[in-house]
Amino acid sequence: QTEKRQPDKKLFDNAIELRESGKLHEAIVLLNDSLGAFLDDPNLLALLSHCYILDDRLTDAATYIDKAKEIDPDIALVGWNEARLLLKQAKVGEALVVAKRANRTFPDDVEGMVVLGSCLRFNGDTDEAFTILNKAIEHNPHYAEALVNRGLLSLNKEDKINALKDLEKAYQLKPHLKQIWQIVLNLKMEARQFKDVISFSEKMLELDPNDEKILTACALCYYKLQNFDQAILTLKKVININPDHFEAYNNIGAALQAQGKLEEAASAFKNVLKIKPDLVEGYNNLAIALKDQGKVEEAVATYEKAISLNPNDVQTSTNLAILLFESKKFEEAEKLFTLDRKAVSQSFLLKCFYELDKETKFYEQLDYMVKQGLNNCVIGSYIFRAERRYGKKIENPFCNEPYKYVKKIDLKEKCDFKNIFIKTANDILIDKTVKHKSQGHLKNGIQTAGNIFNQVGSVTDQMQNIIRSELEKYRRSFGNSKEGFIKKWPKNYSISGWLVSMKSGGELAAHIHDTGWVTGSVYINVPPKSKTESGNLVVTTDDQKKFLDGVENRKSLNVVTGSMCLFPSSLLHYTVPFESDEDRIVLAFDIIPEP
Repeated sequence: QTEKRQPDKKLFDNAIELRESGKLHEAIVLLNDSLGAFLDDPNLLALLSHCYILDDRLTDAATYIDKAKEIDPDIALVGWNEARLLLKQAKVGEALVVAKRANRTFPDDVEGMVVLGSCLRFNGDTDEAFTILNKAIEHNPHYAEALVNRGLLSLNKEDKINALKDLEKAYQLKPHLKQIWQIVLNLKMEARQFKDVISFSEKMLELDPNDEKILTACALCYYKLQNFDQAILTLKKVININPDHFEAYNNIGAALQAQGKLEEAASAFKNVLKIKPDLVEGYNNLAIALKDQGKVEEAVATYEKAISLNPNDVQTSTNLAILLFESKKFEEAEKLFTLDRKAVSQSFLLKCFYELDKETKFYEQLDYMVKQGLNNCVIGSYIFRAERRYGKKIENPFCNEPYKYVKKIDLKEKCDFKNIFIKTANDILIDKTVKHKSQGHLKNGIQTAGNIFNQVGSVTDQMQNIIRSELEKYRRSFGNSKEGFIKKWPKNYSISGWLVSMKSGGELAAHIHDTGWVTGSVYINVPPKSKTESGNLVVTTDDQKKFLDGVENRKSLNVVTGSMCLFPSSLLHYTVPFESDEDRIVLAFDIIPEP
């Protein structure tokens, strides 16, 4: 008899190296080429079966595991790969029986521990799975599959911190493990590690440049980092791969809208509706873009189309209600706001009751909101307005004494105001790519659309840095205050800003910025005064015209070029009309709390 030949170690090592680096096709070719000489070697057959399992070719995997079992059913690799195949076939109970039997025979085999841990995880035996996987990782801290399984177990228990640690390490060890790509990115996005997501995405795209989900996640992070141009470029790659990817068009529209490019945003949302003509979200977003362009009737019609497609879509109804409120159709708006229990709608409902002079309902709504733990500038503002109207003085959870928190700062003493603010603002105002929006409170002037800090690249970075520095000084200066807006100062916030340029006779009517926490303004150019208060900023707790010209409940700030004003967003503010050949230019901004 001729001596039985055995495959040499180099063949196995080469095949395993290819498998471990994700080159499954090459590993399969190598092993198949060797089968003629070693057809009776169960380890080679089992290894080939594993490669087919990883490549989701389960029929071929079953063929070779059966051949291996016929030769020797009791070797470790046969047992592990039989369990793996059964798991892939969703035969969890059978897989667990095989894995436990093999583990009893080879209790110290780390690969076997991981397979058993995986079977236990799928079977819902969480504690036992953790025990066996911890043991495997103690033996080999760099076993990627063990880390993946433990990470997924942690994720099932809502332990996202440890889940991310394990899954991120597994990715570093084996970047080709595509099944964990999206999970790692999602966890990092939840942790607001947007720069990390972009870095990881770029590495993943080197392995699979046409992965639409990875490109979309990368674009979303660029959006979160306010790099809208790069977000749009990335989303266009998605569309090149899949021209019918309506979500990409939708996200492009959102990025354009954030840049104040309202017509282009509307065009992107129309592309969404060409692909998905029944998509409620598409109509909703298009209506917002139309509203910001001042096309109120078109916006209303577009909202109504969305509601006709889905009468139960609360967000669209709320957006329509806001537009109706701004159009002073308070009764219609009230009916729609009652359908939504979110804080925004509840704040608008409070405003509706005030505008409709429904005193009892106003105080019932106010009491409900306070008991729900809501606190914002709308509550703070309307408590004062109602006090003036109805004579009821109650505790204000936002700010009881807002005039104490009005601050004027001279920025000329703190920075190169001419280059940082004046030159930058003038460059923005003559930039034809920066769009303007309709502003109902503004007379004889223009206002830039969207957040100016997102529209012109890094040229406003120095402005933002100075504003953030002054805001932090403002917060610290009132650190011992018991007022709600100081005590609950948002840990995370964004700054939303816009430029207002008014010509002679221009004015801004009394209003608040509903989403703000602290409101501010930087005076880029204030013309010489023809009267004592010409062009002044006035803050007040009153909204009734008959009170605005008096000295009670108001504070007039004598602003000049270089002034910066900060005050609680609950205070109404307006400007005194002025006469001059020069334009009055102001950078207005709010800090917006983030979740």
